[in-house]
Amino acid sequence: MTSVDHSSPRASIGRKKIVFVGASYKFVHRVFRDMILVGGFQDCEIALLDIDEVPLKTVGDLCERMARQRKTNVTITRTLDRPSALKDADIVVLSITVGGRESDMRSFEVCAKYEIPVGVGDTLGPAALARNLRTIPVIRQLVRDMEALCPKALLLNFTNPMSCLTGAAARMGSIPTYGLCHSADGLAEYFSTIFHCPMSQVDMEIGGVNHQAFLTRLRIAGVDRTGDILATSVKEASATVKDQLLGHEEDVSLQQDVYRVLGVWPSTGHTHLAEFYPFFFTPRRIDHIRPGLKAIMPGRAALGRMEPNPLLLKWAYGTEPVGDLDLMTNEHAHELMWTWLTGEPYTRVVNVLNSGEYLTGVPKDACVEVSATIAGRSMTAKPVTLPTAALSWVQRWTAVHDLTIRAAVDCDRAAAMQALMLDPHVTDLYDIAPMLEDFLTALEPWMPRGWYRS
Repeated sequence: MTSVDHSSPRASIGRKKIVFVGASYKFVHRVFRDMILVGGFQDCEIALLDIDEVPLKTVGDLCERMARQRKTNVTITRTLDRPSALKDADIVVLSITVGGRESDMRSFEVCAKYEIPVGVGDTLGPAALARNLRTIPVIRQLVRDMEALCPKALLLNFTNPMSCLTGAAARMGSIPTYGLCHSADGLAEYFSTIFHCPMSQVDMEIGGVNHQAFLTRLRIAGVDRTGDILATSVKEASATVKDQLLGHEEDVSLQQDVYRVLGVWPSTGHTHLAEFYPFFFTPRRIDHIRPGLKAIMPGRAALGRMEPNPLLLKWAYGTEPVGDLDLMTNEHAHELMWTWLTGEPYTRVVNVLNSGEYLTGVPKDACVEVSATIAGRSMTAKPVTLPTAALSWVQRWTAVHDLTIRAAVDCDRAAAMQALMLDPHVTDLYDIAPMLEDFLTALEPWMPRGWYRS
């Protein structure tokens, strides 16, 4: 995180309504902190929506303390009622996990039955398919509600699997939708470290899908350094890619290895990268990944809600002021909000439908991750062309996304099985049908009823 300069605060945008769908302990207060630090949002209404009163109260109380500590006029509302939250919203920010920790763990257990390791489990792989099948119907209804209650609003999605969910939301209705992820910012921070320059001097041309976009060109202080990436990375061997939100660091050895073959640098490494390929979760290679794999707990009790970090409770209810109110994240939600509401241009990496052919060779209804300039309701991006091999991988992944969206919307077993057939970690054709049925059985509490009709 970086400290923010308060010397030139923005003028207020007035009484705009910004809705957070999902009272995430890790996410909401950080984005809200960014908003009140940069200025301009000091008169907004923040509406928190969740299906659970406990995180709703905790996150709401924490944001309330932050708003008062910074002496803003922000009002915080908390509700379990979706229509009242969405009514007349200007921006909706989505960060949810349908079924919570229990649903994710059940997916991991199904994968373990078929001897499929799970790294992160939220992007690609059978566990990610399971996440999509239970989350896309929820997003579909959210988009319909927004069209009825706040048709001029913007949807910012932070929920994974980012590519599928952002693509599904954008394809299903008329609501403008962007998916935001900090992985590209972590990559920019890494390059600023190894090239010994401020992040403001790092200029990246990126194209692909979320968590596996490819850097095709790198400029440092205006000078093309693309050809120096690998040698500099090897020389600066101690440098790591940092994930601010999750608070961990990853080495770049897998990124280096993929770069040596493809000639373009992947946006993430370690378990996130490994989810996209069939090369790393293998008996010969898995020990390099194993510390990051999901662990199965035989005989476990059902997992309840996630508990907040004690520090959040201290900030929300303690006698001391809320801490870290001078630090910015690299989520950048506030910048997308600002350009949407004011028209002031802003450039960053976003996930968006490929309607403008921002990534050549990929369908227009695929969700791609590219660097773009957004100004209000318009977006421009320089088209990115990937080398043949890298493009072939992206085409495969977007095919998985397309089949997954079709499966989730129509409760279509054939589409779901085809998505599994293209999955890099499904190696036995005869596991596909029973694996899907095991997912449907394990996740029934959170799945649409259409899956269970004969």
